[in-house]
Order: sequence, then structure tokens, then C-alpha cells
Amino acid sequence: MQKLNLSWRFFVVVIFLAGFLVSSILGTSSSMTFVWPGYIVLGLAGALSIGMLFKKVSYTLSRATAVGVFAVVGYFIIRAADSPISYFAREDATLLIAAFLCYVLFLSLFTSAHSRNILILTLASVVLANLGMALYQSLFNSTAWLLPGYERTEPDRVSGLFNHPDHFAAFIGSLAPMWFAISLYSRGRKRVRLSYLALGAVSFIVVAFSGSGQAGVALFAGLLILGSMMTLIAWKKTRPAFRRRFFTAVGCFLLIGTVVTVAANGPIKRQLSRNLLTKSESVSLPLLWDSALSQMAESPILGTGSRTSYFYSRLFRSESLDPTVNEQEFAHNEFLQVAADYGLMGFLILMGFVGLHVASGFRFAKSYFSFGGLLPKSDHLAYVVGGLAVLAGMGVASCFDFVMHLPVFALTASVLMGILAVPDPMAAALEKSDMPTLPGGSVLFAHRSLACGCGIAFLIFGISFARSEYHYEMARISFEADRQNFRQFTHLHKARELDPLNPFAYILSGHAQVATITSNMATPERKQILEKADHYFSRARDLYPQDIFTAVGHVAVLDELGQKDRAFQRLADAREWAPLYGNLMLAEAEHYLRNGEVNAAQIAYASAMEAKAFRDVEAARSGLETISEWRLIAARRGIDVPEPPAILASKSGTDGERTIEPAKVGSRNVAGEDGKLLSIPGPE
Repeated sequence: MQKLNLSWRFFVVVIFLAGFLVSSILGTSSSMTFVWPGYIVLGLAGALSIGMLFKKVSYTLSRATAVGVFAVVGYFIIRAADSPISYFAREDATLLIAAFLCYVLFLSLFTSAHSRNILILTLASVVLANLGMALYQSLFNSTAWLLPGYERTEPDRVSGLFNHPDHFAAFIGSLAPMWFAISLYSRGRKRVRLSYLALGAVSFIVVAFSGSGQAGVALFAGLLILGSMMTLIAWKKTRPAFRRRFFTAVGCFLLIGTVVTVAANGPIKRQLSRNLLTKSESVSLPLLWDSALSQMAESPILGTGSRTSYFYSRLFRSESLDPTVNEQEFAHNEFLQVAADYGLMGFLILMGFVGLHVASGFRFAKSYFSFGGLLPKSDHLAYVVGGLAVLAGMGVASCFDFVMHLPVFALTASVLMGILAVPDPMAAALEKSDMPTLPGGSVLFAHRSLACGCGIAFLIFGISFARSEYHYEMARISFEADRQNFRQFTHLHKARELDPLNPFAYILSGHAQVATITSNMATPERKQILEKADHYFSRARDLYPQDIFTAVGHVAVLDELGQKDRAFQRLADAREWAPLYGNLMLAEAEHYLRNGEVNAAQIAYASAMEAKAFRDVEAARSGLETISEWRLIAARRGIDVPEPPAILASKSGTDGERTIEPAKVGSRNVAGEDGKLLSIPGPE
């Protein structure tokens, strides 16, 4: 029986490691599109863990830590279930469940130093895979990425398996202290420790040359925690004379640092502002944080809902942002993001959960303050000290980006939390004189049962969602390649059937219908197609009413169908969510022009020329020129058309025939970046 249990445990461990590896490699963007295969494998490991439900363990979780796990999972899942957009809430919920699975399965499966060594080696392989891809990008093909056909955000900068180079550098920098900690404290062979030391040194060099400010401060924070823990562990074992010299050296260092900081205050501020507080396209992070604070004011206690920053960032977009800056769907500060989406309640629960684990890890490390030599050898100590340093680095990186919305960061953090919760299973067993009836205690047993249930749910729903995402991607690729290609309709039908709550499948279905219209099409057939498009756009609006990009195409369809009032209301609703967006102003002008309201169209075009976001001056100027030509023709025919009372922009521009701008639909966050647009033409 014992041999059977060991074989089953080995089988589940292999599946879990495979799921963790696949999820970490594919989960390098904020989109769920590609990570489902990894989640399915994790779900399989969770489902199979039912065979270990009653497996005895040599430790028990502290009651506070166990309750903290339930509090985090329970609160965030409940808030996700109550969020306004089911599809977005699912993205947060699945990420949370995957992290919970990693946390509980780690506690169940990795109960020895040897097994934890294997898990850390798997994590190191993820880093090596990223470094290998980065080397290939540097030497051979800068645009290469994991999935051919999908472009990275900044192809001129290496980013490994990540879409964005800052995320790549932050991941490498955050984990570097772990490799140094293992090389210092691990019981492994010398060549193993030297290998980890080399990995840490390479990671340090990569971050130093990455040009990423957030990765630099993340690495610095991690090394600072690592150095502080090393000092505390060795402090009582040093002589008083050494301590005096140490304090003198630290005092001199701080004095010199203060003098240098004061003398270089201006350049340092500019450097920090350029590397930390400013993203690509001159995106100022403080302006994004102001938007998050405005969102948080909408519902400070419970928050506005999972990933509602996707559309609240439009509503509260700062007028000071450059008009060319695309949508910034995240707050680029995870602490503000949690407070805005889940309220102060969610923020306090999450911070309490993290605090309990950090305290547990520190208590374990504290036992070495008076034990062993200056560098006591213990794999468990190495992982705890390294884990504390890595979490500190991730925490600092989270102040400047949305890294914890990337599965690879979240899953890594969950495993490290498991290490801190139970730093040394055998040591924890020695503290308990009586073992509970249920393995690990009733709370840990409940954790295992819930993890098994989550694994089964991941298997059932994950396969369906993965198939739906596949069909949607195939439809999108087919549509972009040939908009008259009817193969996308088969894929879209399957995508809608498998996932009826995916608004993007209905949005693309509407645009695919419109794309089939030709100039020589009979009126009844044209009307039938437009009515189908209206049906899909309306369904998408029910699922995602704040999607202002779909409103542009939908309004054009409604105008073609002669439903002026519905078209105007659709635009009005969209304008409420994005008052600064020039593409909506242009759509409003086109709507007025199609319905013969020339003065209103002229005012809307003039407003679009001064829009604070998505400004298209050429399209607005072309519209104004068309109106001027129309007025000239009307005047020649003796028709008096008065000017509108206020014109905000000049009518001057280039000559030429006016062309109606194509409608735009916001594409899904396929590669993990904000604001990418897919241009799809409106009705002819």
C-alpha cells in the first residue's frame, strides 16, 4: 500500500510540475488566451490529488494562515461572481484558482527538501528558457516570440518569452536573489551551488543592461532583503569589534549616499521619472494612478469589480495624457488595482494574507540567528530567505506595473507563499505533541478537498474555454487575412457555442457579417445581413455595455437600418464612458452626416480635432472639408444653410475626395498589452 501511495504521489507530482511549467511559459501576458492548456494540466493534477486526500503529513498549518487562505479565495471569488462583466471577472477568478491550486498542491506534494529542490529546479528552468529566448532575440531575430504570427510590444528590445521587455526584466530581477540565497545556504553539492550562483550573476547582468527601471528597483529590493537577512543570521555570531567596524562602514556609506543624493537631486529625479514613472509612448504613471484613485472613489469599500479598470480607465482618463497614448487598461500599480477593483476590504484581506506568510518565514529564519555558523547550511533556510527576497522584489515591481496579473508571477508567488507557510515540515511536526485525526488538521483537509474540486472544475470548464479561445483566434486570424473568407463563420459559431459569455466572439461576428456586404448586393439581402450584425452587436452590448469601440460599428449598422434613435442612444451611452475619445466624436459626426444634420456634424468634427484621446485630425479635417463642399453646392443651388453657432477648429485642409473612416473595434488583449486596435470597416 505504501508503495502504491508513493507511485500515485510521484504521478501527481509529475503532472503538477508539467502544469506549472506550461502555465509559466505560456502565462507571460495578462490575457487568458494562451494559458488554458497549462491550467488544464494543473486542473488534472488537482483532480488526481483526490487519491492523496487522506495522506498523512508531518505538519499542520497555523490556524491564522489557514483562515487567511479561505478569506482571500472566498472574498475574491465572491466579488468576481458579482462583477459587472463576467468575461473579465473570469480572468481574475481563474488566475486566483490556479494560484490556489499551486499553493495547496505544493503543501500536499512537496513535503521534503528533495522534492522542493525539484520544484525550484523547475522554476529555474523557466528562467533559463526566458534567458535562452532573449539570447536568440539578441543574436539572431529581435522579433522572435513564443507564438509565430503574434508581435511583441517592443520588438527592438529583448523580452524572452514575455510580450513586454519590462515584464521579462522584472521577472528575471525578482528571482535573482533566490539563486544567490541557494548558492549561499543550500546543502547541495558545490557544482550545484556554483550553477545557481552563475544563474544569479547572469540575471543581475541582464537586468543591468535591460534599461528597465522597475526591474532595477525590484532587483535592488530583493538584494536588500537578502543582505538584511544575511546580516541578521550572522550578527550574533560575530565579534564586537567586527560589529563596530560594520556600523562604521554602514554609517559612512549612508553619509556618502546622502551627500551624493543631495548633490545629484535633479539628475536622479529625472532618471527615476524617465525609467520608473514614464512608460513607452510618454505614459505618465502618476496620471494612471489618478485614474485608479477616481475609480476607487466610486466604491471604496467593496470596489467596482474584477478588472473593471478596463473601462474605468476610459471614464477617468486624464486630459494631461498625450492623445496618441492608447488605452491603459491597468493602473500599473497592483496595490491601487486591488483597492480599486476589490475595495479596501479586498486590499486589507490580501495584505493580511501576505503579512501572515512573511511573518511565518521570518520566524523560521530567526531560529538561525543563534544557530550554526555565519552561513548555516539548510535548503529550507535558503528557500525561505530567497522567498522573502523574491516577494519583496515582486512587491516593488508591483508598484510600477501589473505584473501580478501575469500568471507566471502569480503562480511563482503562490509557491513561495507555500514555502513560507511551512518552511520546514519536519520542524513543524516537532512542535506538535499530538497529531490531529484528519491529516494535517481539519483546515488543511478542507484546503485539499477544495483544491480537488477546483481541479475538476478546471478540467471541465478549461477544456471548453480552451476550445472556444482556439476557435476565436482562428476566426480572428482568418478575418484579418481575408474579410470575405467564410471560414471565420464556422469558427465564430463554435466560439459562441462553447463560450456564450464571451463578448468578443459576438463583436467579431457582427463585423464579419458587415464585411460580407458588397456594393452590388440586393437590398433585401443587405438588410438581412445588417440585421444579423445588429443582433450580434446587441448581444455583445448586453455582455459588455462599456465597450465603446464596438459602439462605432454598431451605430453605422443602425443608421443603415434606419434606426436613428437607437443609433443616437448607442453613441450617447458610449460617450458617457469615454468623454475624451475622438473616435466617438468622429462616429457621432458621421451619424449626424448620414442623417442630414449638417450643423451638428460640423460641431462634432470640430470637437474631434481637439480630442484628448484617439485624436484623428486628418479624418476630422476631411469631414469638415466635405461639409464645406456640401455648403458650397447648396449655395449654388440657392439653398441657405446657416453656419452652426460655434466652430472649434479651422476648416482648412488638403483637397481630395472624402473617405469615411473605418469603424474600430477593440481587439482582445491577445499579447498582454493595452489599447491595441483592430480596424474593421463599417457598412458601405
